[in-house]
Amino acid sequence: MAYDYEWFKGQIFNITSINLNAYKEKQMKRRIDTLIGKYKVTGYDKFVDLLKKDKEVFDAFVNYLTINVSEFFRNKDQWELMDKQMIPTLIQRFGNRLDVWSAACSTGDEPYTLAMLLSRHVPLSQIHVLATDIDTLAIEKAKNGLYGAKDIAGVPADLKSKY
Repeated sequence: MAYDYEWFKGQIFNITSINLNAYKEKQMKRRIDTLIGKYKVTGYDKFVDLLKKDKEVFDAFVNYLTINVSEFFRNKDQWELMDKQMIPTLIQRFGNRLDVWSAACSTGDEPYTLAMLLSRHVPLSQIHVLATDIDTLAIEKAKNGLYGAKDIAGVPADLKSKY
């Protein structure tokens, strides 16, 4: 059996649910080949074996693959729509207790944005935001919740002063 890049992409999807077909192949293949060389394994099959056996290597690989794009109040128009129309509708329909899941939350900017926005409508004690991401380093930053002035530049003044 040939353990080529196509085979590798299938294996990676099976063990991580990351679809490498969504990336530019030449660039991604070069990045992966460089990473494989770092671990001094020969071939995609040996690297897949290593990923399955070593959680540290697996986490490093996933962190290497993922691209973390996160920003407070990114796509401002969408947040305004949510604030003015969607949140009031959800509260009217389901009440004041809001449970939200922010999947692929990266470094946490979006779930924190969501929590701040929801707090304009209901008390924080009524809000539960579950934020998850496959990138362990990004999740650590999100858990810490520490952001600089540049990071929060897009946060509206009322929320910036409150939080």
